[in-house]
Amino acid sequence: MVLPVLVAPAPAAAGPATCVPFGTAQLPPGAPATGDRTGFDDLPRHQGTGAPAEVELRTERMQFNKYWEFALVGHTLIARPRHTGTWRVVPLPSCLRGQLTAISLDDDEMVGIDGGRWIYTMDNVTHSPRLWNWTSRFGAMLWFGDGQTLPPNTVRPHGWALSVTSPSDNREYLDIAGRVHPSGQAKMTMIPALVGDGSRIVYADPWLPNDRSYEIGSPLGGRFRSVALSASASTMLVINRYGDMFTRTFDFDSSGSDSVFFRYSWESQDGLPSATDLTQETWDRSTAAVQLPAPDWKRQPKIPGEITSAITVISTGPGAERSELRVEGRQNGEVGYWRKGLHDSTWVFVPTGGPLHGPVLDNTGQDMSAATLAAPTPWNLSASLPSRTALVDGQTMIDIGLPYSVVDPRLLDQIGLSAAPSGYRLSVKHFDPAVTTREATVTTPDGIDIPVLLHTADGMRMTPSQPGLTGTPRHLIGAIELPDDVYATRSTDPAVAAFYRGWMREKKIAPITLSATSTDLVIR
Repeated sequence: MVLPVLVAPAPAAAGPATCVPFGTAQLPPGAPATGDRTGFDDLPRHQGTGAPAEVELRTERMQFNKYWEFALVGHTLIARPRHTGTWRVVPLPSCLRGQLTAISLDDDEMVGIDGGRWIYTMDNVTHSPRLWNWTSRFGAMLWFGDGQTLPPNTVRPHGWALSVTSPSDNREYLDIAGRVHPSGQAKMTMIPALVGDGSRIVYADPWLPNDRSYEIGSPLGGRFRSVALSASASTMLVINRYGDMFTRTFDFDSSGSDSVFFRYSWESQDGLPSATDLTQETWDRSTAAVQLPAPDWKRQPKIPGEITSAITVISTGPGAERSELRVEGRQNGEVGYWRKGLHDSTWVFVPTGGPLHGPVLDNTGQDMSAATLAAPTPWNLSASLPSRTALVDGQTMIDIGLPYSVVDPRLLDQIGLSAAPSGYRLSVKHFDPAVTTREATVTTPDGIDIPVLLHTADGMRMTPSQPGLTGTPRHLIGAIELPDDVYATRSTDPAVAAFYRGWMREKKIAPITLSATSTDLVIR
């Protein structure tokens, strides 16, 4: 079997090309998609060879959305209307001509990558070609950062993708309770990428700092090793060398990290109506907040046939989680792809002919998802749980509407809002800050251990940071939850009963805010 490998990266230039400093991608979303072809026939015809006959998968060399197909032939970008027409050459700014080495497309945006791995964004790709335009800007603040690159250790060629959730084409998303929420008037844009051994997923967001600190915990507690990733409308698909697949719908905004523009709650929102728009959801507390934790990975059924690492997710919205999964393969010697809806249980083969675009995987009918797990993280942490008489804690900040994803609990201590110890202590082994939920233990003052779940989401950072845990504090939001079997003993187990009545305040789940380094943990 041949597997995707790390491509030896070219040395990155000091910065991106400078001839595209500003574009409409940096502005609020424009008009809804039209698919207007005005101006396309004015573009020069593609005269050479190498253009694909069909574009049904998204790879580094070919992409599609509802209206257009794109391909890279050498370093030349070509396009045509979806499923038909003549391939024509897309005009590029002078500094990008002959420089693009890879592309990715979703909704109304496309990114191009140059030889130094710098990212360039073309906007309005669901409109007339006359409106297509580029920018090299990326990152905080507000998409005006100096630019971003793909990580040098990105798994290539099928280990990264552009994902865009727009207010016109997708409109909404689901929380963990299956409740619909409006996505807001801005887009949810990110570029997730598999790095290293395929167990880490970092993502770049044009509103966040240009670093590698923001991650999406991979399946199986962050240890699942993928050989390919695809994404669309905040939904990701990953696959390992044995054909085991997982999907997850995730974004910085929907996962709990953006309390500046979004309202979250760890408690059940049953009985509360959904808001009609993001403004109402943010300010009207009679409507349902986004219930946390963020939805986790879901295992997808295995494909009964030969497959490759060329995988694709496409949005079929508008609507929440309306996506189609595609996996390249062969059936009876004929090349094509397997397809199914995100929540369907059966794969269907669609023949296309042509060459394979990815290496063949060792697909088996057995569950091999745990066969190549990465080593667990080295961080074993423990912290005193604060007294519930503290003036400010995680619940307080939620109650008063403070954007608590930006307030590190160590700052509370520095300004005199300290908290006495409660006598309870939380311990967590192999703490991975990228993972949403993991098992932990609360030890009572009498030395009795109570199993709990520790949920977390990243805090909001506006300056560059390092991935994982270091000597510099990393802020997270989170909650401690009693698992169902422990919660069921709250009236019969004395230790659980005391913890439930006292520290948990007679709730199954309690919000906290955390600050973690590689050696210590602070909780409020």
